[in-house]
Amino acid sequence: MSNINPIKFGVGNQYYKQNTNEDLAQQTGQENKPEANAHKQVNGSDVLGYMAAQSVAFVQPNAPKTVNVAELIAKYNTPEQQDRIAAFMKDFEADFDEASAIAVDEFGISEELADDIALEYINATY
Repeated sequence: MSNINPIKFGVGNQYYKQNTNEDLAQQTGQENKPEANAHKQVNGSDVLGYMAAQSVAFVQPNAPKTVNVAELIAKYNTPEQQDRIAAFMKDFEADFDEASAIAVDEFGISEELADDIALEYINATY
């Protein structure tokens, strides 16, 4: 690093610190020498063989997984859950039919539009 102050902020050494490694190297007259290459030389064919082996590992697709749907359903679909879902659907259908009938009676609209209104009402309340 040089002693040039490009910002011209301060004129003394109070605003600029030199790198202490540079100071020591300049004082002792030694230069920083690069370290010797500690890497082992490898045969080119060995390198290419390694690279080919690595690419083969990424190219081969994984074997497809087989899923037995009946086992999954049996594992998570218990009789208690079936009863709970059936009760929820009965309540949902009753609320839907009631809201649809109210929309037809109050507004005198078609059943399709009343069904859309009933569905939006139920989605907003749940």
